Amino acid sequence: MIQKSQFQTATRVVQLGNAVTWLRNQKSQFMGLTAAQSEAIKYILKNYEENELTAMDVMDSLQLSQSTVAGIIKRLESKGLIERRTSEKDSRKSIISPTEKGLKLETILKKKAVETETILLQGMTEEEQAEFNRLLQKALDNANTARENWEV
Repeated sequence: MIQKSQFQTATRVVQLGNAVTWLRNQKSQFMGLTAAQSEAIKYILKNYEENELTAMDVMDSLQLSQSTVAGIIKRLESKGLIERRTSEKDSRKSIISPTEKGLKLETILKKKAVETETILLQGMTEEEQAEFNRLLQKALDNANTARENWEV
């Protein structure tokens, strides 16, 4: 018989993920963005100057499916936050970059991310925060390893 303690961690991780997504959706709502859209535009803003960003880069970074990222990019483009152009290096690739309107969101998005982190870490000492982040990274690495080795 499976004991409650055997799935308690997974349940809490799912609940935390749902709570964080809800919180981020609330904080992004005034900009007309979902949590996933705000995460995508943050990634684009952080990386567009260094590389020619493609949908595949966004997909790999956010670990989302191709269809999900395609929808996010389409919505960000329709909101005037990003634009797509053909790569000068490879005409088969579409390069994603922020528009002026998208660039103006960077400071706001960073502020909202800090607010969310402050809420999550509230009541934790600096040592507990460091340990929490260390354990989160370890769990994420384990999940990513399982994802890479997953056989359908």
